[in-house]
Amino acid sequence: MKSALQELIFKRGVLFDGAMGTELIARGLSSGEASEEWNLKRPEIIREIHRAYFEAGADIVQTNTFGGSRLKLAARGLDNLVREVNIQAAKIALAVKPPEGFLAGNIGPTGRFLQPVGRFTPSELEEVFYEQASLLVEGSVELINIETMYDLEEAKTAVRGSRRATEFPVFASMTFSKTKKGFYTIMGNDVPTSLKELEKCGAEVVGANCTLGMPEMLELVKLMRQTTDIPIIAQANAGTPQLKDGKMTYPISAEEYASYAEKLLEAGADIIGGCCGAGPEYIRLMAPLVKRQKPGREPS
Repeated sequence: MKSALQELIFKRGVLFDGAMGTELIARGLSSGEASEEWNLKRPEIIREIHRAYFEAGADIVQTNTFGGSRLKLAARGLDNLVREVNIQAAKIALAVKPPEGFLAGNIGPTGRFLQPVGRFTPSELEEVFYEQASLLVEGSVELINIETMYDLEEAKTAVRGSRRATEFPVFASMTFSKTKKGFYTIMGNDVPTSLKELEKCGAEVVGANCTLGMPEMLELVKLMRQTTDIPIIAQANAGTPQLKDGKMTYPISAEEYASYAEKLLEAGADIIGGCCGAGPEYIRLMAPLVKRQKPGREPS
């Protein structure tokens, strides 16, 4: 029997939320702060952002836990808060989740490297991700979204750890750059290998986020659809960030960004959201475009 989320993906395009970091910076997050600590220090701000995305029409909103693994928090001396940060993050979002909405537990890279580049073994990183995913599930998320992964081997440990922690859906996205030879991660992982390996590890939805703007993401979605039959998620940046008057800005407007929504669905994406620079207004403009179209394929 399909879950409610699987049924939704089968029926129509599904809309994810957009950027969290960009929204927090606009509200005063400094470069020296861990955004995850705001789950404890400024929960009202996090709740406000989640509410804005749900009200904009997002089907799925994700917790403010991108850097919430023990290893990532340790870089700022906050590893003792790993439990509080992740469970509180889920509670904050649940407080504003409508009955028809879904809550994803967000997991990003640890910022550390596997051997031989770094000192960690795959089993050690898998345990780190298992811990975070378990805490998010304890906080009552309904799926795990692993994103912005640039090392396929680390991404695989994240999927395996999350798969151990829950039977809920696990999404996994890599971040690719466009090169003269095609799309690759900074660690040299190609698209077909990445998606196939993530699916083998237990990811039920695969895709890409960050780095690319909408035009490049459209090209990438076409390539991803040639590679896999399972649902695809695509979350592009609002263009390449630019520094103006001491502030980071993004060149692609909400209107231009949303104009690609139907094209992404036609190219084979099943779930569309926003990444850096794409705030609630971007999601609001995409909502009627994404939700009125049924993808031209049945998810496996």
